[in-house]
Amino acid sequence: MNSINFFQWVTRNHKFIVGLSILAIIAVGSFLPKMVKDTTSTAFVHPENPVLIYRDKVKETFGLKDPLVVGVYHPVSIYNEESLMLISKISEQLQTIEGIDPDQIRSIATENNIEGTFDGMEVEVFYEVDIMDSETPGKVKAALEGFDLYQGSLVSKDGKVALIIAEVLEIEGQNNTGTKAYKNILALVEEINAGENEIHVAGEGAISDYLTSYIDTDAQRLNPMAALIITLILILAYRTFSGAFIPNLVVGGTVIITLGSMAGFGVPFYVITNALPVVLIAIAVADSIHIFGQYYEEARDHPNMSQKELVVKSMSTIFRPVTVTTLTTIAGFLGIAFSSNMPPFNRFGLFAAIGVFAAYLLSILVIPSVLMLFKPKSSKALGKKDSKPDFFSRLMDRLGDFVMAKPKVIVFSGIAVVLVGIIGSLKLEVNYAPIRNFRQTEPIVLADNLVNEHSDGTSFLDIVVETPEIDGLYQPGNLKKMEALQEWVTTLPHVQGSTSIVDLIKKMNRSLNENQKEFYTVPENEMLVAQEFLLYSASGEPTDFENFVDYDYQVANIRVAMNSPLFQDKKVVVQEIQNYLDTQFNDENIKATLSGNVTLDYEWLKSLGYNHFLGMGIALLLIIIVASLSFRSLAAGIFTVVPVTISILLIYAVMGFGNMWLDIGTTMFAAIAIGAGVDFAVHTVDRLIFFMKDKGLEIHQAMREFYKSTGRALLFNLLALALGFGVLVTSIVPPLVNFGALVAIAVSTCFIASMTLLPAMIYLIRPDFTKATQQFDSVIKEEKIPAEILVH
Repeated sequence: MNSINFFQWVTRNHKFIVGLSILAIIAVGSFLPKMVKDTTSTAFVHPENPVLIYRDKVKETFGLKDPLVVGVYHPVSIYNEESLMLISKISEQLQTIEGIDPDQIRSIATENNIEGTFDGMEVEVFYEVDIMDSETPGKVKAALEGFDLYQGSLVSKDGKVALIIAEVLEIEGQNNTGTKAYKNILALVEEINAGENEIHVAGEGAISDYLTSYIDTDAQRLNPMAALIITLILILAYRTFSGAFIPNLVVGGTVIITLGSMAGFGVPFYVITNALPVVLIAIAVADSIHIFGQYYEEARDHPNMSQKELVVKSMSTIFRPVTVTTLTTIAGFLGIAFSSNMPPFNRFGLFAAIGVFAAYLLSILVIPSVLMLFKPKSSKALGKKDSKPDFFSRLMDRLGDFVMAKPKVIVFSGIAVVLVGIIGSLKLEVNYAPIRNFRQTEPIVLADNLVNEHSDGTSFLDIVVETPEIDGLYQPGNLKKMEALQEWVTTLPHVQGSTSIVDLIKKMNRSLNENQKEFYTVPENEMLVAQEFLLYSASGEPTDFENFVDYDYQVANIRVAMNSPLFQDKKVVVQEIQNYLDTQFNDENIKATLSGNVTLDYEWLKSLGYNHFLGMGIALLLIIIVASLSFRSLAAGIFTVVPVTISILLIYAVMGFGNMWLDIGTTMFAAIAIGAGVDFAVHTVDRLIFFMKDKGLEIHQAMREFYKSTGRALLFNLLALALGFGVLVTSIVPPLVNFGALVAIAVSTCFIASMTLLPAMIYLIRPDFTKATQQFDSVIKEEKIPAEILVH
C-alpha cells in the first residue's frame, strides 16, 4: 500500500479513527493517578548496584537515616542561657513532629557528657533547663570544648552554631515524609521566639523530598505556558481555528499517552522527567506545522479540490519527510536510552521515543481524520495563489539569496564553529551538587550554606570497619588503626571532621584519668577497653553507641563529614580514601569499605560524562543510518547530521568557555537537541532532493522554491521548539533552566545551520543524491501519477 492508498483509507474511515484514538488516549491516561515520584539521588543508581545495596545494609546496621538539621545561630556565642534554652525547646518539640523519629534526635541538650568519678564514670546530659543558672553556659562550653566528638558535629568550633540532628522516618507506603517533616519544622520555627538567635533548617533529609513539591509547583505552571505559546505560534503561522485546534489535540494526546504509559509500567517520575512534557509539546507540534503548511499550500494552489482530495494530496506529499524526521528523532532519544545505565536517563530516552512515535501516529491518523470533519479552507497567512508572499516567506526568500551569494563564506564560518566547539569541549567539567537543584535564595540553600560554613558539613561519607571476630573492636591495634585513618582523612580537602567509637573510647579513657589530656588515647590493654564500656553502661543508655558500632563489637562505622556538596570535591576524597584503605589499612585482621551518600553520589556521577558522549555518538550514528536508508544515500545521511553536529559543538563552546558544568540538567541536551533539531536538516535534504532530483529544477530555482515554502514552515517549527524549550528558562528548578536554555540555543543553531550551511554545501558540492535519474522518470510515466504525490 503506497501513501496515497493509505490516506484514502484514512479519509474513508475518519470517524472510526477519531473514536478509536479518543478511547486509546482515555485508556492509557487512566493510569496517570498511579504515577509515583522519586527525586532522590539514589534514583540515578541501578537498584542492583552493589554500592547501593551495601549502603542500605549499612544504614540498617547502624540505624542511619538521611537527617534534617536545625541550626541555631547566635552572632556572638550560643553559650548563653537564652540560646541553650532554645536548643532544648526545639529538641523537645521535634519529638512531636510527624515524620521525625522521636528516638533519633541529637543535640547538646539530648547527648551525654562523660566524666570520671571516684567510683568510676558518670554519664549525664550537658545541662538541664530546670536547674540552669548564670554559671551553666560556661560549664557547658568547657564540657563541650573537652569533648572532641561533638566539636563540629553538634556545635561549631567557633561556638556560634549549635546543630539539632533529627532523622526522618521511612514509613512504608508513604511518600514525601521528608517534605512533610521539613514543612512542619518550618512552621514550628516560625512560632518560636528565637530572641537574638536565628534558626535555619537544612540537611539531606529535606532536599530530595522537598524537591518533589518544588517540581509539582513548577510543572503546574510550565506545561500550560508551553501549550499556550505553541498555540499562539500556530495562530500566527496559519490564522485558522483548525490550524491551532487540531495540533493541540495531537499534543495533548501525546503527553497523556507518554506519561500514562510510564505510570502503567510503574516507572517513577524523576527530577529530569519534569522536562519531558515540555519536550513532547515542542516536538509533537512540529509534524502538525509541516502537515498544515502543506495542506494550506494545496488549498491555495487547488481551490476547486474537495476536502478529501486536499487531505490525501497534502498528507501523501508530506508523508516521507514526516516519517523520516520521526525516525531520526526517535533515534536521538534512543541514544540516551541505550547509552545510560542510570534509570532516570534510560527511562527518559525510552519514553520520549515512545512519545515521539505516539505523536507520529496521531499526526498521520488523527489530523487527516479530524480535517475531514471540516470544510476546505485556505489560510489567510498564505493568501491566494498569485498573491504577494507574506512577511515570513519573503524573509526566508532573502535568506536563500544570501546563501547562494555567499556559500563559501558560510562554509568557512561553519568550519570555524567546529574548531571553537572542539576547543570548548576540552574545557568541559562534570560536576553536580544536589543543593543546586534549588534557587540560591531558597531558605533551604541559605541554611545549608550556614551549616557548611560553621560545622563539619552536611555531606557524609561512611567508612565501615569490619573485624573477623566478635569483640574484635576491643583490640587496641584495630582501634589505633581506625584512629590513624581518622587523623589522616581530616587532611583531605573539604573534610572537616569524622566521628567513630574511637572518639568515645578516648573520651572515656581521659575521664577515668582525672581528665588529663595525655590520656586522650586508646588504652593499650584490651581488657581496659572492655572495662570502660562496662563502666559506661552502668549510667548510660545501651543505645548510645548504636550509630557507631554493632552489638557484637565486630563492625564499626566512621562517619566522615564534608562541607562541600560538589561532585569534583567528593571524587577526590573518595579516591584518596579508597587508595589509603587498599595500601595502608586493609589486612587479614581488619578491613574497611566505603559507603554513605558521598560514595553513592560518586558511583553514579563518575560515568555521567562518558554516558553523555556515548549517547551523543549513538544518536548521531543511528540518525546517519536512518537517513541513509530513507534517502538511499550514505552521503545524504552524513549531510543530515552536519547541522546538529555544528549546534552541539557550539553549545560545548558556550559551556566550556562559560564554565558551565556538565551535570544532570545539561547532560541530556545533546541527544535531545539531536532528536529535535535534526528535523530541520531532514526537511532541507528531502525538499531539495524533491525539487532538484524529482522535479528536475535547476539549483537556483530549487533553492527559491525550498525557502519560500518549506523554509517558512521550518521557521515556525523553530519558533515552536525554541520557545517551547525556552519556557524551561522560567523554571524554578535551576538544572531545568540550564537544560532549556541549552536546548533552545542548540535547536536555533541547528535551524540556522540547516538553512545556511547545509544548502551552501549542497550548492557548492552538488552531491549525487540531488541529481535527477532516468530511472525515476520512467517510473513516473509508468504510474501516471503526479510526481509530487508519488515521491512522497
